[in-house]
Amino acid sequence: MRVPFRSSSLNTSGKGPVAWQQRAWIAYPLLLALALLLVFRFGLGATGLHNSLAIYWVWADQFTAELARGVVYPRWMPASDAGLGTPVFYFYPPLAFYLTAGFAGLGLSTAASLTAVFGAAFALSGIGCWHWLKDRSEHPLLGGAFFMAAPYHLFNYSERGALAESVAIALIPFLAIGLRMIADRRGGVALTALVYAGMIATHLPLALLVSLFLIAPYALIHRDRLRDFVPAAACGIGLAAIYLLPALALAKFHDAAQLYRLPSFRTDYWSILNPHWGDVTFTVMFLIAGAIIAAAAIPALRRERWAVYAVAVVVAVSGIIPLIWSLPLLRDVQFPYRALPVAEFALATALARVPRKRAIALIPFALPLLVSAMVLPGFYSRMTEDVERLSAVHADVYEYLPKGVMKAGQTSARLNEILRPRIPPPHVAGNVVEQHFYFPAWSCGTAEPQTQLLMHEPSCSPRIVWTWAEKLGAAISLLTALALVAMSVAPPKGPLAFRRKLLASLAAAG
Repeated sequence: MRVPFRSSSLNTSGKGPVAWQQRAWIAYPLLLALALLLVFRFGLGATGLHNSLAIYWVWADQFTAELARGVVYPRWMPASDAGLGTPVFYFYPPLAFYLTAGFAGLGLSTAASLTAVFGAAFALSGIGCWHWLKDRSEHPLLGGAFFMAAPYHLFNYSERGALAESVAIALIPFLAIGLRMIADRRGGVALTALVYAGMIATHLPLALLVSLFLIAPYALIHRDRLRDFVPAAACGIGLAAIYLLPALALAKFHDAAQLYRLPSFRTDYWSILNPHWGDVTFTVMFLIAGAIIAAAAIPALRRERWAVYAVAVVVAVSGIIPLIWSLPLLRDVQFPYRALPVAEFALATALARVPRKRAIALIPFALPLLVSAMVLPGFYSRMTEDVERLSAVHADVYEYLPKGVMKAGQTSARLNEILRPRIPPPHVAGNVVEQHFYFPAWSCGTAEPQTQLLMHEPSCSPRIVWTWAEKLGAAISLLTALALVAMSVAPPKGPLAFRRKLLASLAAAG
């Protein structure tokens, strides 16, 4: 019996690939054109600042401004919540916002830069999937286009406004290419490490789910190459340490419990065994899941391994398997459906492998695209935020407030309720209370007990400095990067030499 992920070839039909679909000069323009059509929703226009996208506007606007001030790695967002400030990028991965800043540097507005990053992510996901399938399947261009237009991918844009997750989805094919190179003994360690680090530094929950649902099974099936898979993953984590270590070490300084304040923000809400059909997102997620299973069913029965894999991921997402989403770490991803892009990537691969002589077998793959057509206009996209209001107050999310600002069990608050006891700041004899929140990155001071604002002696001039966690994380990232460069320039000889040299480098980094 064949097993999933055997990587010597993706094409097992006995016929060669469709020649024109293998040509970059054809594939690239077509995929770029499709990306433009998707981001402008086939004439409906770009999606508005609704749902998460409004928060991304608040962050992107400040991130770009901080970069313009010369802050190379902006972490503290000074304008958030009408100037109280929030430590967003001590905890939220920053990579997508360097992209928005890049487009803003070309003269685009903050809103337009968000749209541009979505478009770039769509294009990158399709081109990456095409490279994954090129010369190894019969329909690589069709598979790449399918992955771009897959329903969860579009729902992330049109409805959820999930910018960072969309960028991370675009990295899935490149991660798969790196894993395949390792399995085929063609290098791939550096590529895998770089892409994995990029995914961690873009969207941590998706990186965790990809680790479980793609990296782990691929490595176990190709376990004879574990000596390379493990260092590649370790290097990816090491490269991302500049973000990851502060996010873990400083977690007690923000109200992380607010991430799970509503039932729908917790993984147990999203089980098919406990349905919430009145919730549009719940219904759409399981419609997408059903469409993936329906498209994969026939090829899965024919033992098409990537179709079987797509079904397996959807089954895991559905909540049918007991306790999986209550396990440590997995219960923290909020939404199990964040693993659906992995299933869509597997389904795109299965689609590309359909033999030309069985072209009729392509028909079921239209089912997910019908769902895509339904979700592309969005459901609440007309409920957009006012850019003037966002620019005036930069209203942020609750989870980056200090603990105690939101009372136990409180699930919502008006910005005025947060500002009222803090503007102006209270008077404390012998101290200065600043009009922004305390965080350990301030060079001096402590939290004023009643308001959590920064309080310090008059002789002190607080400024944002690097914490010990940032310094240590940056050192680990730098040493890991140097180790990868050294090993790429001068590859060691012998089957265990690479692992030994890498482990020695990581030990030195620690």
